Amino acid sequence: MTEQPGGEFPGCSVQPVDSVEGVPIERHTRWVLYAPPGFPESTENILDVDGIGPRLHIDGDLQTWFDDDGVADHVWGYLERWESNG
Repeated sequence: MTEQPGGEFPGCSVQPVDSVEGVPIERHTRWVLYAPPGFPESTENILDVDGIGPRLHIDGDLQTWFDDDGVADHVWGYLERWESNG
């Protein structure tokens, strides 16, 4: 994640939205990000995900999920390839 260049945020999981048996993860166009509570909820973040490559961004808002006691469990949101306008 490059909120700070070269920074890392451990404990994240990325999965393809449309899972097709045998298709490598990097060949998909959209992914779901699951991250621990406290993950920076900014759509300006550009991420580099192992196995997919650099330049992914958060598409829309991240949402925080809470357990039955009201404690934050995880955040999730969608990722897409980052498209530069320049």
